Amino acid sequence: MIVNWNAKATKPFIQPESWQNLPKGDDYCQALRQTLMPWIPKILGHQVLKIGGLSGEVTTNLPMHHQIILSEKITQNLAALCNAKVSLVQASLTELPFIQKEVHAVFLMNTLNFAQDPHQILRESHRVLADDGWIFIALFNPLSPLIFKRKMGDYPLRHYPTWRVIDWLSLLNFEVIEKCPIATKNKSVTIFSPLTLIIAQKRTYPLTLNPEKVRSKIPVFLEPVNAFKLKS
Repeated sequence: MIVNWNAKATKPFIQPESWQNLPKGDDYCQALRQTLMPWIPKILGHQVLKIGGLSGEVTTNLPMHHQIILSEKITQNLAALCNAKVSLVQASLTELPFIQKEVHAVFLMNTLNFAQDPHQILRESHRVLADDGWIFIALFNPLSPLIFKRKMGDYPLRHYPTWRVIDWLSLLNFEVIEKCPIATKNKSVTIFSPLTLIIAQKRTYPLTLNPEKVRSKIPVFLEPVNAFKLKS
C-alpha cells in the first residue's frame, strides 16, 4: 500500500498528456464529466482554469465562460480543443502566469496524483482564484484497488487520503462543499469506487466555529464557575 503523507516528493513526476495514456482513462474521463455537470451552472464569473492535460480533456459545457487549459506540454489532443472560447497556455503548474483573483473556477482532474509538489499547485490555485470561486479536485480513491498501483500506465502515481487533501484546503481557507465517490460506467457507487471528487469554495472569512454556539460537554457542576458553589 503506497500512500503519500508528505506533500512534496523527492523525485520529479510527469503529468499524463491524455486520459488515453492511462488504463481505463476514457472511462474515468467520462465519469468525471457526468459528475461535474450539475455543478457547472454554479460557477459565476467569466474565467475558468483547467490545470493539466487531464483537466483539459474533461470537457464541460461552459457557453458563457472563457476556458483556459494550462499544461506543461501542448499536445494534439489539447490543441483540438482550442476555439474561440478555449485558450491553451503552456506553463509550469506550480507557477501560474496569472494575476491574483483572476479566475472564477479551477479544475484539478487527478492533477495532484501526478504532481511532485501538490501543495504548491493548491497554493497557486488559491492565489489566482477569485473570492468565493470554485475548485474541483478529482483524485484516485486510496480505498479502491488502485491503492496497490505504483504507476498508471507509464506514469508514476501518488495516492493521498481524501482527508489530507481536505486538510490542505482548510489551511488555505477553502470551504469543502461536497465530497463524493465516483464509479465508472454502470457500476454502483461505493466507498471503494476508483475516483473521489472534492468540491470547495474559496472563502474570505476564517472558517472557525462561533464560540457562542459551542457548548461544553463538561457537567455543569464540574465547570469552574460552579465548582465551589454551595447548595442552597
